[in-house]
Amino acid sequence: MRPPEAPPSPENQDAWRSYALHYLRDQLRADAPAVLGDAHLFPASPLDGESAVFVFPFSARHGSALDHDYYVVVGRTEPNYYPAYGLTPQEAFELHLGTRFMLVLGVAQRPPAPEDDFDMNRDARLIVDRVAPGVPIEDLALVASFDVEGLMHAVLKCRIKDTDAYIMAASAPMGFCTRTDLPPQVAYRLHIGHALRREPKPADDDA
Repeated sequence: MRPPEAPPSPENQDAWRSYALHYLRDQLRADAPAVLGDAHLFPASPLDGESAVFVFPFSARHGSALDHDYYVVVGRTEPNYYPAYGLTPQEAFELHLGTRFMLVLGVAQRPPAPEDDFDMNRDARLIVDRVAPGVPIEDLALVASFDVEGLMHAVLKCRIKDTDAYIMAASAPMGFCTRTDLPPQVAYRLHIGHALRREPKPADDDA
């Protein structure tokens, strides 16, 4: 089934819903859902060549005896589906953006290299001091690192004020994620998608 010709909009929600169900039948076969939840429209994307998408929640077994919650994303993008991880539809969209970022740029996991200017204690201290100067950082560890066009993005895990957190460090957009129940690779994609949505838009040349 080809996707609808018109980009996602309130007027063609049913057509995109049908396309999403068809995509899931191709991906999940017997575990595919018969229905999808309420549509959530995101009319723009910060990624070049992509634009409006619908995010639909659904439940499926997918190799398990129990139903699990998922999201499927379709529209002017490559369709994909994700475990829900307890995310909101907006967060699911950001996870999709982060996933697309990694796929388009060919981002791969790799360990720190000697040429990387990376000191996790220095980076963690710098980032924490921006919001909580002098607060102790405990149990600091590198839990994931990625190569992004020759630059290293790092995910650190630590404990701050009795709260477990991920810290995005090295050349990654600085930030925190307290969802340490998520795998670090998922937290990283979620963080990247969040950062992409908040990048300043280029000024209109006609302004």
